[in-house]
This record gives sequence, structure tokens and C-alpha cells, in this order.
Amino acid sequence: MARVDYNRAAGSYDQGRAHPLHVFDEWRVRLAEHLPLGADGPVLDVGAGTGIWAEAIVAWFGLPVIALEPAAGMRAAARAKGLPSQVAIVGGDSQAIPLSGASCRAAWLSTVIHHIPDLGACAAEVRRVLQPGAPVLIRSSFPGRHDEIPLFRFFPGAGRVARTFPTVDQTVAAFSGAGFALTSLERVHEQRDGTLADWVTRVQAVRHVDSTLDTLTDEEFEAGLTTLQAAAAAGEPVPPTGLDLLVLRPA
Repeated sequence: MARVDYNRAAGSYDQGRAHPLHVFDEWRVRLAEHLPLGADGPVLDVGAGTGIWAEAIVAWFGLPVIALEPAAGMRAAARAKGLPSQVAIVGGDSQAIPLSGASCRAAWLSTVIHHIPDLGACAAEVRRVLQPGAPVLIRSSFPGRHDEIPLFRFFPGAGRVARTFPTVDQTVAAFSGAGFALTSLERVHEQRDGTLADWVTRVQAVRHVDSTLDTLTDEEFEAGLTTLQAAAAAGEPVPPTGLDLLVLRPA
């Protein structure tokens, strides 16, 4: 079960999560190094939400994408905003993927592994639907590697929640059980637009969309906003956010 009710959050999801594509430019470079661009078949976007990353993959590489999303509200929001024709929105669970075997050229899992109750079952299903040699690309913030997540400076309670997410070792172990091996672990940076004052508005919009913020008490959240507003008033620049790209391939 997801940590957030994404049917409830679907209407406001993009307010907090969508960014201009240039913010993710370093991801474009890294994905180009790992995606099998010359292969056939779609990229499987596991837990695709409103299709933010599916849309980016089409824009960057022209590849077809299957956007797998369990929440009906998120699928409806994705359809409503009009994704490219190369994106197929599919309802389904990562532990029972409704696709035929060996049908996908790669799997992309962005900030989703902490929502999956049985990561081993997910890994087995991903292995089933991937073509031989196809990579699994996981974008996440792993416990012990939160040093470049500015949000946790302002909202330490959010960092506390994130420390309960699957670690690198736990994730690798789950996928190893399905026959995958670690290829690389890479830090990728995102430079968000705007000022810290803009962050105040964005964080307020994302509170019940972000699984690290959703469980905070009102007092914790307001204390974080106060800290963020003070930093904005002092003219501090927007710091880059550093997330991890975990790459696995069949052993």
C-alpha cells in the first residue's frame, strides 16, 4: 500500500512535483548512458503517477513508454493533461504487472520503491517483463545518503520519515533475488528554478503529496515553514537537490 492516498492527492500532484524539463537535464544525460535506445519495446515507468517522467522520456528520446500506475485518480489526472501519444497509461500493481513477458526494454522507478510492500515480488515481476539484459533504473533518496536533500534541512521530520525507506543494500538484495546485479550507484543533481520564497508555496502544495511530509504534525510542518521562510528572507539561494540513480541489470 502506498504511503500517500494518491487518489486524494492526484489533483494537486503536479503543483508540487512538476518542473520544467531543464531542471532534470542531468537525468537526461545519465539515462542516455543506460537506456538501450536501439532496442525495441517500451520503457516501463513503474508508479508513473501523472506521467511526469513518461512525458520526459518521450521528449528526450522519442521512446514509447508504458506508464503503470495503480491509483485511478493519478491515471485520470495523467489523461486529463494530455500526454504524448507514445505514452500508454495502464492501471496495475508493480507486484502483478499486466504485461507479457520480455516485452519492455527498460524499467524506470522514480521515488516509488518506498511505496511497494514487497520489493522482492516487484523485482520478480520487473524481471519477467524485461527483455534479456534490460536495465532497471531506480531514482530514489536512500537512507544514509540524504546529505543533498535540502528539504530535510528545513523539515527534519521529513528526513526522519525518509530514513525508513529501503536502503541501497535492501534494494539491491531484493532485486538480486530476482536475478539482477548492481551495475552502478550515481548521484544526480537537480537545480530547481525560482527562489526559496517560491519553495514556500511549492512545499505547501506538496505537503499531502510527498510521503515524507504527509505524516508530519501541523506543528512540525509549520516549524519547517518558518525555518524556510527565514532562509528566504535572508536571501539564501536555492540549493541543488541530489538524488541517487541505482542501476541494476540481469546477472
